[in-house]
Amino acid sequence: MKNLIILYNPYYNKTVIEDHLSLLKENGVTAFGKVRSKLNDQEHPNEKKLNTIGNNASKEAPIQLFLTDYNSMYVANVISVNKDIKFIKTPAYYQELDVEYWFVFDDLRLIAHKDFESIRDKILANFKAVNYNNHTYAIYGNPYIYPMQVTMKEEINYFEKEDVNYKYYTDIFKSQEHIEMKKSLIDFNFGSSAFYSLAPNSQDNIISAELEYMQNRNNPLYDFSSVVVKYSKAVELELYRFMRELFKYLMAYDKALESFPYAVQGRDYILKDILEYKPNFGTYSYIIKSYEVKNALNTHVDNKSLKHFIFVEIPLFVRTMQTIRNESVHGDSTSLQECNTIRSEVIGIGQSGILTELQRHGNMI
Repeated sequence: MKNLIILYNPYYNKTVIEDHLSLLKENGVTAFGKVRSKLNDQEHPNEKKLNTIGNNASKEAPIQLFLTDYNSMYVANVISVNKDIKFIKTPAYYQELDVEYWFVFDDLRLIAHKDFESIRDKILANFKAVNYNNHTYAIYGNPYIYPMQVTMKEEINYFEKEDVNYKYYTDIFKSQEHIEMKKSLIDFNFGSSAFYSLAPNSQDNIISAELEYMQNRNNPLYDFSSVVVKYSKAVELELYRFMRELFKYLMAYDKALESFPYAVQGRDYILKDILEYKPNFGTYSYIIKSYEVKNALNTHVDNKSLKHFIFVEIPLFVRTMQTIRNESVHGDSTSLQECNTIRSEVIGIGQSGILTELQRHGNMI
């Protein structure tokens, strides 16, 4: 997936994002215009590359367009780039501006809202400026001309969806409760760096789980199954990201591991497939226990804390999660006590949570 970043200027319109969002909700598609600057009439130095990227954009191969004023950041799922858009509605303020071309998008996601430090230190720090010697994105004193192509040190697809029909823009401006819960999780459980290192879907699932938990924790008859499922989804995704990096590291040293076989629900895979396909929750324990992978881990991983985490703590947590989650998925009611067990281990209540431990040990690989 190609990634571009562009700065939006509230000077043109204070409600620039809200206006695009309104049309997106109404029509399912709208466009963000690249406005020609009155102060800069020079040609874009990377015009040909941008044209190639734009010409190749489609629903099957979208562009992630990051929109920021440094105070907030959004990302649009761009399905085409065009000079003219006759049948697509755009905000009225563009009529007063000279638009060079349009980024047509069908989905929009909020990454960070009014959080300059997180945008500077975590999100933009993950970007590399492709046409500026692949240096880490720099806010201060940069010579950038936008739109600008970027790559990510850790690749993130901000539009990964379990339900292909789901649109992130439907929830883009969260409730005050959502915002406060996010702040609380950052302040008391994760810290800013660890929280923003979670995949966006993991962040949403944890916040949603916590909101539902807090609203119902005093009701002894409430079924906490949906809360546990949300915690579980976050852990499954973060565990997959951890394991993907671990196995990528091991396969770099031992090419034979690439063809190590395993099966998921009757379908055969090799270890190399795990770089693209997420297995089910219990598959990791099987792979880790195998002689080939265990031997590679002992040979190529020296850190004792990391090995203990992989061999002991992850399988133990997976067993705990599977037992309660399977009951939830198969229709059995989940009690407050069972939910508290999962919650404590996932986000860290009176102990270190599995999500922060995955982050910490992932940095050791």
